[in-house]
Amino acid sequence: MPNKTASVDFHTHFMPREASDVAVPGCPSLVIESETCGQMYRGEKHYRTIDERTWDANRRIGDMDAREIALQVISPIPVCYSYEAAAADGRAYARLQNDGIAAVVRARPDRFAGLAMVPLQDPDAACAELERAVRELGLGGVEIGTVAGGRELDDAALAPFWERCAALDAIVFIHPESAPGFERLQFMQMVISTAYPSETGIAAARLMMTGIFTRHPKLRIVLAHGGGTLPWLLPRLDRLWSIDEQIRAALPKRPSETARAYYGDTLVFDAENLELVAKRFGTDHLVAGSDYPFAVMEDPPGAVIATVASFDDATRTALRSGNARRLLHR
Repeated sequence: MPNKTASVDFHTHFMPREASDVAVPGCPSLVIESETCGQMYRGEKHYRTIDERTWDANRRIGDMDAREIALQVISPIPVCYSYEAAAADGRAYARLQNDGIAAVVRARPDRFAGLAMVPLQDPDAACAELERAVRELGLGGVEIGTVAGGRELDDAALAPFWERCAALDAIVFIHPESAPGFERLQFMQMVISTAYPSETGIAAARLMMTGIFTRHPKLRIVLAHGGGTLPWLLPRLDRLWSIDEQIRAALPKRPSETARAYYGDTLVFDAENLELVAKRFGTDHLVAGSDYPFAVMEDPPGAVIATVASFDDATRTALRSGNARRLLHR
């Protein structure tokens, strides 16, 4: 078994096998064709072919051992957010996903931690499911998209959700799934390569510039894909902050200073990019992530960490495991 200094993979996705047994209106369905192959559908449309790594915890553990991964944080496949579904259906589907994730964590708490999903299109239902996931199921927090029910994450209607996240000390992992404009990029995998990081940067900038950390200074938000475009946007945001009194009135501290409250994963595939992300967020606010088990994943997780010449051994250990364990209280 890997020791505690072995890597923690914060960014992985999971879908319970039980999801193949039910059909929830407006939510993705799973058809398992064999022990090693399944098909996901979004309505009648085929969405993705997946394999047993998505639902089989034992297969995951085998892969983790081979790659010296001590712990995986498992979170839903983003398409499962189902923010377009009716609130009652979204909540039922979230409960199914969360119960399945919690069962894996309960069976092997030494190898897995988990994040929930919530029906964010209905803020009251989202708060209730978050409470259940953290207090009853023992999950560490929640994974959310960047737009839900036509609302941006900084929408006033979602204020109770953010208050509940802060009160529960819940990790919030922001990972895009869909957003206005994504239809422009439905070719050559441009949604994954371009829309996801761009949308992460936009959502993170909006939250920050509208005072999320002023209202909730201890909130723990992790941005997928190294924070997307946010690290590159910060100098421009700083410039506007310096010349616009209204922005300064809304945001007491310079954006580049405020942004250090965010955490980011290391899934940027490039040493220069990761070095910039570390400069913007701080090396104590980075966690290794791979996007397991999908084709885009970094393999082995955190491989780029070793390529950054300015990182010393202590920093590399913190990025691979220490920061995530502190974040997870593990």
